[in-house]
Amino acid sequence: MAERKILLTRQGYESLQRELNILTSEENAKVAEMLADAREDDQGEEAVFFDAMVSKERLDERVSHLQSVLARAQIIHADEDPNTITPGNRVTVYDTSEKEEFTLDLLDTEEITQRRRGVSLDSPVGQALLGKHVGDRVKVEVPDGIVTYKVRKIDMIPDDEEDAS
Repeated sequence: MAERKILLTRQGYESLQRELNILTSEENAKVAEMLADAREDDQGEEAVFFDAMVSKERLDERVSHLQSVLARAQIIHADEDPNTITPGNRVTVYDTSEKEEFTLDLLDTEEITQRRRGVSLDSPVGQALLGKHVGDRVKVEVPDGIVTYKVRKIDMIPDDEEDAS
């Protein structure tokens, strides 16, 4: 079974790449130092060595995950259809019951887990909005019940925007 492509904004891709670079250099050196210290510990503290090994395993797992994500990543370069909601769009919607307008960034789950603010493409709201156009009404079930949004505006998420951490 082929692994699914991960759709990332340029900003999201670069953020993951930066994290991978940090983990493979700085963090790896820190864990190696911890392991060396634990081995040299005169007290023979197994707990120190065990903690260092657990840290190394977590680091290795994260590095492996990031490498897998980046290998499957497809960067969203341009909006192929500016009139239709697609991944990487910033969508302004009007909540008809709350009588308020707000903006949502439609992002892959991998970007959401990177502390980016947005709505996952896999979420009920993300799924309901995909393929819609300005003026369309969308009914979607959320934890508070069923909400109706009216799509007001569709834009691309700017590449040069700072991380919304």
